[in-house]
Amino acid sequence: MSLQDYKIRVDRLQKGLGKAFAANPFILNIPGKSIALKVDPYYYVAFEPAFSENLSRFAVMLPKNVRDTLVRTGNLVIDQESRNPIIKIRMRLNDRSYSMNVCFVEAGFIDQALKIYGGVQEEVGLSEIRILESERERLEQFFAERTHLKSVAFVD
Repeated sequence: MSLQDYKIRVDRLQKGLGKAFAANPFILNIPGKSIALKVDPYYYVAFEPAFSENLSRFAVMLPKNVRDTLVRTGNLVIDQESRNPIIKIRMRLNDRSYSMNVCFVEAGFIDQALKIYGGVQEEVGLSEIRILESERERLEQFFAERTHLKSVAFVD
């Protein structure tokens, strides 16, 4: 598939996400209700398989094509050895911790969708959910050469 085809797919995904957000803002950045939460300035943590399935529905695209497009365009962080974007991590919200299957989505992908198609004017703030500090070393290995999560994403 050519780069132009992937650009068209990314545009389609962003348009679907932005329009879905405009219709229902609860799909992003609200713990307990959303498919993805912004955990630092550069990344959203997206809950799988809900994120891929909903994005598939929003953009009218097969779930495997959603994930393939986001991986090939660099919008999902992947494990360098397995090329798998999904990792199980522990997160905390309001003194409760949760173990979740997630992927990390480039904030630029989601933020641009919200600004262009979702009617968002200002910067998207960070969610209240945090990743447990005990996950930091494992996530740094997972992120490898990519920009690592900032300290604001973690809690003891």
